[in-house]
Amino acid sequence: MIDAAWSIAAIIFLGTLVRSTFGFGDALVAMPLLAFVVTMKEATPIVAMASAVVAIWVTLEDWKEIKLASAGWLAAFSCTGIPLGVYLLVLLPEPVVKSLLAAVIIGFAGYRLLGFRLLKLANDRWSFGFGLAAGLLGGAYNAQGPPIVIYGVMRGWSPTSFRATMQGFFVPTTMVLLGCHWWWGLWTREVQMQALFSLPAVLVAIPVGKYFHGRLAKGRFDRYVNALLLLIGIALAAKVWQEVSGS
Repeated sequence: MIDAAWSIAAIIFLGTLVRSTFGFGDALVAMPLLAFVVTMKEATPIVAMASAVVAIWVTLEDWKEIKLASAGWLAAFSCTGIPLGVYLLVLLPEPVVKSLLAAVIIGFAGYRLLGFRLLKLANDRWSFGFGLAAGLLGGAYNAQGPPIVIYGVMRGWSPTSFRATMQGFFVPTTMVLLGCHWWWGLWTREVQMQALFSLPAVLVAIPVGKYFHGRLAKGRFDRYVNALLLLIGIALAAKVWQEVSGS
């Protein structure tokens, strides 16, 4: 029990560090790693609680850099997809949820590593599709980031605006996500205790990530993180295959 709590806190620290550095990625890192320690139904609300702390902290610090219109439209459309995503998390068997999460992580890491050139978006007309996709992924896996990252790249946001706008988007959507988790009974006593135990790790990782954000060579570190995500996704897929084939 104690060993599991320390493992969860360490994973949350790593995910928060990546999130605070780049503005996204906590769930992509933490969710598959937590799948080795707890169930997906436990991992999802734990990560969402930590994500809420990060989003509020960074938003209060960098609110002047937020693209308010973009964040508002994306959040509004995302909130429509979150309940369906949480419903799928509760309804689908654990191996299916893990397999789909692994596919999302591998696909997103591959897209980032290969450096595909994307079309540029001149306005927020396409925010509906990207926001809805983010809501579905967020509800099921806390993985709201990938569609919003792609959208930010296509809109040409600067690194500072990118990090701040991501958090401005995450604040309302994470609140809705937490409410849906509570509604579906995912806020168990065990989940709340694990989240509380991991809180110090979150509070330490946020300023450390901000330090890295301002000083590390982003391009090189970015590739390291994406390579790590790819390995994590493959490891999760292998774990699911082992579970299914062994049953």
